Amino acid sequence: MVKGGLLGFNDNTGKRVRILGIMGSKRSAGDCAREDSINLELLNIALKEARKSGADVELLDLRDLRIGACKECYSTCPAQCRFNEETFQCDCYPFKEDAFLHNGEFISMKEAYDNLSRKDFFRIYNSKYAFKPGDDMWMVYRAMLEADGIIFSGYTCFYSRPALLQIMFSRLCALDGGVSELWGDSKNLNNSINYAGRKNVKYKQRLYGKHAAFINVSKEGDSVSPDLMKACTMMGMRIIPFSVAYHVVWYGDKTHRGDKKKAMKDNYTISMAKGIGKVMVQDVMNNSRVYGTYNSVV
Repeated sequence: MVKGGLLGFNDNTGKRVRILGIMGSKRSAGDCAREDSINLELLNIALKEARKSGADVELLDLRDLRIGACKECYSTCPAQCRFNEETFQCDCYPFKEDAFLHNGEFISMKEAYDNLSRKDFFRIYNSKYAFKPGDDMWMVYRAMLEADGIIFSGYTCFYSRPALLQIMFSRLCALDGGVSELWGDSKNLNNSINYAGRKNVKYKQRLYGKHAAFINVSKEGDSVSPDLMKACTMMGMRIIPFSVAYHVVWYGDKTHRGDKKKAMKDNYTISMAKGIGKVMVQDVMNNSRVYGTYNSVV
């Protein structure tokens, strides 16, 4: 039982504290921007401090992952969103690797390449329904479920969330109510309606009780962190004290070349990033480490 009498089903008691950092910016030294984002620097500072405070840390860089957008099946019926707790997958994206539909069965890309003619290979590859791209969101699901605390790092893009972070957040619906019992029924809507209509039906809110903090660097100010706080709170996550590290890079330098240098000399921003790592570990240790709850509404 979680302190306060709330139900929990993910018990990390006795395990080493684990802090996850999620980097949601697209900028890359190996791509068009020719440099990595400032918020990645700050996230690494926070994770380093968490490690110094005794935690195991993990960094997930969304630039490295292929994550499809949420297909919004939840809005048709809440039970239409399913989650496989053994493979950490949402059933809108049931394949971890690219899959080809051939003779009524899905096969891997390697099998397709080895066994199909060149013509059939590219016919299937270019088909909307016969080719299913692999999806890496399962890595995010698994890392979140294993973590005690999560640091979301990004920036403000046209006064909203950056694209990579928004796509990832939209897929958290599967952790916040995704039904495991209906996995594998090919999205049968009648099954979902019957499940959702049952008396006293309960959905798993799997991120309930986990600890959250935020890092934001932008020229537009930080209008994103409060928005993310609301989303995390709706999923039952705990917002830690001193939960935001932010830096505003003003337009004083028209070339933007001095942005990172100025940010890394901002003692307030650096201290807030370090504080996130340290306070998050302390907050985890000072609270129950049993996560998850059941809810009749998601």
